[in-house]
Amino acid sequence: MFTSRSIIFALLSFLVGVNAAKCVQCPATVWDNGTTRKLTKTSPGTVTVCTYGPVSCRYLTSSRQIVGGAQACPLTAEPKNC
Repeated sequence: MFTSRSIIFALLSFLVGVNAAKCVQCPATVWDNGTTRKLTKTSPGTVTVCTYGPVSCRYLTSSRQIVGGAQACPLTAEPKNC
């Protein structure tokens, strides 16, 4: 019985760790046509939208890969614990 409890605990701990990295940390600034633009808004969801005034970047939250936005947007975003 002790072994099965240990296995279940290990599995749950693993799943919690996997889910912890499902957030996107928007870059603080982007370089757009010679102007440094500061992050003004983050809208989390399945797709996280990072807004920098007139520039917005959209990242798939699960993979942190870009799915749309201006050329100024980095192709990937950093993970964030949520």
